Amino acid sequence: MSSRNIGKLVTVSNRSIIAEMYDNLGNYINTSDGIRFVGEISSYVTIDDIGRKIIAEVIGVDEKTSSTYDKMSKPKSAKFIFLSLIGEIINGKFFFGVSKMPLIFSTISIITDHDLRIMLEIECDDQIADFIYGKTRAISLPIGQSVIFPDYDVKINIDNFFGFHFAIFGNTGSGKSNTMAQILQSIFKKTDYSARGAKFIILDSNGEYESAFKDINQSNNQINAKMLSTDYYSTDERLEIPVWALSADDWAILLHASEKTQIPIIKRAIDIARIFFDKTNPDNKLKNHILSCTILGVLNSSDSSPSKSDKLKVILATFGTEEFNLDTRLTNGKTIRESLATSYGQIPLIETLYDHCQIYEYVDIKNELQDQHLVVYDLNQFAEAVSFAVLYEGSISSQRIQEYTSTLVTRLESLRDSDQGRILTKTLFTDIDSYVSNLIGDHQILNINISSLDDSACEVVAKVLSKIIFDYLRNRAKKADMPINLIIEEAHRFIKNQNIYGALGYNIFERIAKEGRKFGLLLGISSQRPNELSKTVVSQCSNFIIHRVQNPDDLTYISRMVPYISEGIIDRLTYLQTGHALVFGSAINIPTLTKFELASPPTDSHNARISEKWYI
Repeated sequence: MSSRNIGKLVTVSNRSIIAEMYDNLGNYINTSDGIRFVGEISSYVTIDDIGRKIIAEVIGVDEKTSSTYDKMSKPKSAKFIFLSLIGEIINGKFFFGVSKMPLIFSTISIITDHDLRIMLEIECDDQIADFIYGKTRAISLPIGQSVIFPDYDVKINIDNFFGFHFAIFGNTGSGKSNTMAQILQSIFKKTDYSARGAKFIILDSNGEYESAFKDINQSNNQINAKMLSTDYYSTDERLEIPVWALSADDWAILLHASEKTQIPIIKRAIDIARIFFDKTNPDNKLKNHILSCTILGVLNSSDSSPSKSDKLKVILATFGTEEFNLDTRLTNGKTIRESLATSYGQIPLIETLYDHCQIYEYVDIKNELQDQHLVVYDLNQFAEAVSFAVLYEGSISSQRIQEYTSTLVTRLESLRDSDQGRILTKTLFTDIDSYVSNLIGDHQILNINISSLDDSACEVVAKVLSKIIFDYLRNRAKKADMPINLIIEEAHRFIKNQNIYGALGYNIFERIAKEGRKFGLLLGISSQRPNELSKTVVSQCSNFIIHRVQNPDDLTYISRMVPYISEGIIDRLTYLQTGHALVFGSAINIPTLTKFELASPPTDSHNARISEKWYI
């Protein structure tokens, strides 16, 4: 037997592969590649077969003692190793999965250094991109070291990893943020043919990443990072979200709107804002119809005459048209302003105002509201549109609508006056393309610190930005010509496992997961609670980096949702060290236990130093 042969297969079935080790083998053997341990858990062995070499992972070791009834006989012990088939090498190339089972009594051997290199795909890191100057383009990226084979780097195929959605899971404190930062820093270390075309947008839920990327230009002057913050008092550039890009769903989340009475008001307010603040549409027919309906509704309400007069003056002052405003003269020669004057608690000229409203009756309103083009308006204008919508809905449905929506209006007023509301602005831009072009600019990393926002505001920012970027890439002339990797930290807060899709009728993250790749929008999700994530989004991820996970529900969820993961891998997840993770998926040949070095500079995600803070 050669120095690498360590045993033979004694059990071959669909459920188990067991090999008996040769007698007199110690814990290690000396090979041409150096000293190799025998039967080490998670190490690899090879099984030679005709035309192929099968690769198996050691998942267990056992020893059994047997004795005979012969006189003076000594007990014998045999070592058995339990194997999991990983893949096979054919014509010098590794293929994940096994085409057929090995034969019983086949010899198993310690894997060679050459076969290990084929498996870990470390033969080629670059390809020539400039033959004249000999410049190379990276095609694989080292992300850490193999725990079982510490002499080898773990490398991922760049196209297969960043060209698809990926996920990083793990308990808090297991090293997720460090892993993400370290991987991104590795991308930009190459100064010859730098990754200048890369676009990473990080939604930083905990404010951890700025320290890792803010000075990246000093280590590679071809790479630039942009830091945005939602904190009004931050020294970073402030993030601005265009109010006119928010959907009814977004407003419903922000304002905690009820589905039956308040969401319809939000939808109507968006319609009113688009109609009345659209400077490109000179036709006032629809505007005048809405004004006349609202005025008639207010006049017929049970409010006092002074209250009616005040409401109508505010509406016409804000939304009045050329034909229908406070200075419009009625048939009696009086202006509408004069006609709304009260005397002894009444509006004496109310009949003339009634007659004027009849002029602008317009029936086919639904077709006019089909146009969903963007119209630019600010938060104050939207608040005015909400107040107008309440009165308009009261005129065509129930007069109690004002009572039902009072909390909605109060929340909107509170939002408008808060620090969080300051990020909702008109912006300097009038369309999505110019907004996104300015947002991203010439930067390779855009870190958006949203840690100052509450959960509902964070969710809206995440959803709105994702939708804006998705629409921007969908409308580009050439499909997927500017790929963007959208990294979402604490993804369970935004990409929720729910079947309620709200007013839009779809979940933007699920849509990106299913359609984003062909337009160049790739998700990278990081979460400590994978069980709470959308199943659709997780199922569309092609690569996974899983740190320590101990919650049974999360482990069960991972085993169901993640492809290529075995029961043995699941068991291993519960005791991984901080900074260690299992890496597997389409970008790497085999699931590999990987040690990630500390990001340099590190993220701002250190644990509290309790003893230092206590004993002072």
